[in-house]
Amino acid sequence: MQAKPTDGPIETQEQPRLRSPARILKIIQILAKHQDTGQNLSKISAMLSAPKTSTFSLLRALCQEGYVRLAGSQYHLGNSAFSLAALINSAQAKSVDLTELPDLAMPFIRQLADDVGETVFISSLTPDQNEAIYIARAESKHPIRFMASIGERRPLYSSSGGRALLAFMPKEQREAYLKSFKPTTTATGTVIDRQALRSMIETIQESGIATTSDDTHVGVSAYATPILVSPGVPVAALIVAAPTERSKPKQSSIIRSLTACAKELSLVMGYKALD
Repeated sequence: MQAKPTDGPIETQEQPRLRSPARILKIIQILAKHQDTGQNLSKISAMLSAPKTSTFSLLRALCQEGYVRLAGSQYHLGNSAFSLAALINSAQAKSVDLTELPDLAMPFIRQLADDVGETVFISSLTPDQNEAIYIARAESKHPIRFMASIGERRPLYSSSGGRALLAFMPKEQREAYLKSFKPTTTATGTVIDRQALRSMIETIQESGIATTSDDTHVGVSAYATPILVSPGVPVAALIVAAPTERSKPKQSSIIRSLTACAKELSLVMGYKALD
């Protein structure tokens, strides 16, 4: 008598095929959360609820491909994992539809402009990823104020919004930009070379704020911070620009209001923190 297929055997045959890929992804997640200290084989297998032998086989394969590295008895993420993360971050940023951002952001940037008394902009990367372009604006009520039009472009290296985007874009994308960067001068004649730009980027990454003073226009200062869809994935930059003489005394207040508004806009754009 021929046995009839049932759902039970089919399910048990498919589960092992799915188990290894799922465990590989779980290993990546575990190590991402413990990158500083790493994790040993015993702890990883316990977190996977898997035998040490099968866990070791997966770790060995990941090490061979560069996704994991072994230091002593501790496993850490390897360079291939970070390269993959950069590709995913870049894809996530590109998948965000920015066409609705100006309308969604307008109430927020109008309120920010009222709070700080200065002009507020939102800029995003141009399609070639080499410049920043203004996509939204809320003007200051002061008769003397910084003016720029929607659609105007600014270099990444010298504009506050451009620097904010540059500092928080995926590393591989940033390195490609820096590799082709040529030394240039600001509006006041200050030379910006590759090393100087790298130093600026490191400062921005630490503080979360990009600033310019007389870099693009003499007498104008600007402050910018990224609008994020997840940690390390910027889709735009929020900017406050003003005459330097008026903005410097209230710089701390501008930065506080700017940061708070950017966080609100990040939530509007669907910001999701990592688990």
